[in-house]
Amino acid sequence: MNASAHDSAVLRRAADWQARLKAPDCSAVDRDAFERWCAADPAHIEVWLEVAALDEAAAGLGEMPAIAAAIRPARRGAVHARHRRRWRSGVSIAAAAVLMLAVGLIGWLHPFGGFAAAEFATAVGEQRALTLVDGTQVHLDTDTALEFRVDDAQRVLEVRRGRVDLIVAADERPFEVLAGRGRLRDIGTRFQVERRDPRITVAVLEGAVGVRLTDEAAAETALTPGQRIGYGERGPLTPVESFDLGQAEAWTRGELIFSDRRLDEVLTEINRYATTPLRLSDPALGAVRISGVFRPSDTDSLLAALDAGWSLRARRTADGAIELTR
Repeated sequence: MNASAHDSAVLRRAADWQARLKAPDCSAVDRDAFERWCAADPAHIEVWLEVAALDEAAAGLGEMPAIAAAIRPARRGAVHARHRRRWRSGVSIAAAAVLMLAVGLIGWLHPFGGFAAAEFATAVGEQRALTLVDGTQVHLDTDTALEFRVDDAQRVLEVRRGRVDLIVAADERPFEVLAGRGRLRDIGTRFQVERRDPRITVAVLEGAVGVRLTDEAAAETALTPGQRIGYGERGPLTPVESFDLGQAEAWTRGELIFSDRRLDEVLTEINRYATTPLRLSDPALGAVRISGVFRPSDTDSLLAALDAGWSLRARRTADGAIELTR
């Protein structure tokens, strides 16, 4: 499929429609809307036919054991999304993941040509681990979105929001990460990128990463294991600093480790995973120092620990939040 000839938005929309048309709850209204979309531009039909053909190719490749194992995480994501009845944000993303995997696998069986892209995202409180077509392992934290683009010359991953942990696969094509105004060059490594606008942080767990700003003349800064760096919407890179590797890895296991951190900072981090926010009855409580290992997905255990260790009692407020008080 020569996807480079088509607008990426049309390609993504075609993947959306392919996922919807194959969904068990696809209705006559959906099919009418699809026909109107096709009628709006002849290119829409062309792109959808290519996507549908690739989808069928992916289904056939799925019978091969090694390929079935590779696409299983994307299929699990699609089933999970259908259960939530959120096909546009879940099923279509999973379908795009399967299509992306198929493109890569076909490229390994035959000379790779053209361009392919896939988008992945997690909801608040959700984490997801997946393997890209080149073998790179990606772990998405809560409320994270990224796009992976690959062709026969390069691999580019763009972090649009959230936090990712990357174990980059060896490949003759260079691997770069885009995050805001920063460009990160992988040098065979495991590293994390956190984008909480306006701040972006890069932390290296294994190997090395080169970091530079696209609008600055300064030379690339090299990071080695245990080092991190940050930048914002403007200005230079922050000074390189060290960090705790164990704490950095903890979130990929569903844990958050805090060592002598302010309570308000702890709640800010935990609330990134929470659909029910935690807040303080008195801002002065924010100065309480907290240390421990917590699982943000287990609110009851978290509240019990705060009560037992720091005498912080929880109560429900009228707006549905959980308020901590003494």
